[in-house]
This record gives sequence, C-alpha cells and structure tokens, in this order.
Amino acid sequence: MTEYKVIIPLVLGMFVWQGIAEAASISTRVRVLEAKVAKQERVIKNSLNSVTSRNDKAEKSLAKVNALEKKVDKLLKEQKGKKQFERADKRYAYP
Repeated sequence: MTEYKVIIPLVLGMFVWQGIAEAASISTRVRVLEAKVAKQERVIKNSLNSVTSRNDKAEKSLAKVNALEKKVDKLLKEQKGKKQFERADKRYAYP
C-alpha cells in the first residue's frame, strides 16, 4: 500500500514534468523560428532596398542616354540639312 502511495504520485509527477518539458521545448522552438523569420525578413528588406536603388540608378542612366540620343539625332539632322544646303550651293556655283 505504501508502495502505491509513492509510485502513483511519482508516475503522475513524471507525466506532469513531461508535459512541462514539452511545453518548454515548443516555446524554445517557436523563439528560434521567430528569430530565423526576423533574420530572413531583414535580408529580404535589404535585398528589396538594393534592388529599388539599382532600378532608380538604371532609370536615371537610361534617361541620360535617351537625352544624349536626342541630342545626337538633332545634330545629325542639322548636319544633313547643312550638307544638302551645301550641295545645292555647289551645283549652281560658277566653275
């Protein structure tokens, strides 16, 4: 009888202790996973920021290239106009 008085509380205590240990293990796992998620979130935000900054730089460079292309086209048109004008003058010039 006294053995049952000792064994039953001991077994019940072990079940309770096991539940507490499992809960602590779960909470530890949750904290570890939360830390990993936070780290990944920071990495993703940094990547997103770098991508947006690269895109902004690319857009600015593209705008500069487009402006230069327009200037070159304008200069080419002016040169063609001058050449046509010069040709017209040379055709009718006295030799």
